Amino acid sequence: MKTKIKHILIILFFIHQPFSGQEKASPDSDKITVYVAQQAWHTGIVLPVNKINPEIWPEVSTFEDKQYVDVSWGDEKFYQAPGSPVLLAARAILWPTQSVMRIYPFSIPISSAYTSEARFLELELNKQQFDRLTHFFASSLMRDESNAPIASEMYGKSRYFFLSKRKYHLFRTCNTWVVLAFKQAGLGNRSCCVLNANQLFRRIKAGQPGTNLADK
Repeated sequence: MKTKIKHILIILFFIHQPFSGQEKASPDSDKITVYVAQQAWHTGIVLPVNKINPEIWPEVSTFEDKQYVDVSWGDEKFYQAPGSPVLLAARAILWPTQSVMRIYPFSIPISSAYTSEARFLELELNKQQFDRLTHFFASSLMRDESNAPIASEMYGKSRYFFLSKRKYHLFRTCNTWVVLAFKQAGLGNRSCCVLNANQLFRRIKAGQPGTNLADK
């Protein structure tokens, strides 16, 4: 009888092993830190370049010598205009307009890349969430027949601004877009009614989307 019990315990031990391994599958070393950066009118997401899979987002290979990339979104005319022209701001809010993604790589410290008035939130993503986030960016771009992103030519052909698929309007601002990006990554479940940066930061701090948040 004792021998049978021993054999049963050994079998149960080996059956349990794979499930135990799965429970430990997400160590802290697998976490990837991204930042929400808000400066003046615009809010974006800052990613570490070396964590981006070029098979998911091929354009990343063109700035592989950089440390970070700031990805943000806005109205094509207003976002690229110098200063803060009121008429262009009103146009962007009142009518659905063509949008652009700003893809800006840099290597200086994040705190030095923005003005002193900028503010940041830090989020930790796992690899799957991070890959889904970069897939959202890659799939949001309008592309030509060769599958290359189409640069904005509103003020001459741009190096950093590219046409995006969604229309910009009052209920879909850069702040709404940031929440939508995290929703597509699997963090949070609401992207509507986030019209300004204060609402965005409150939602993130409250845990929608994301957890493990810290002011930066």
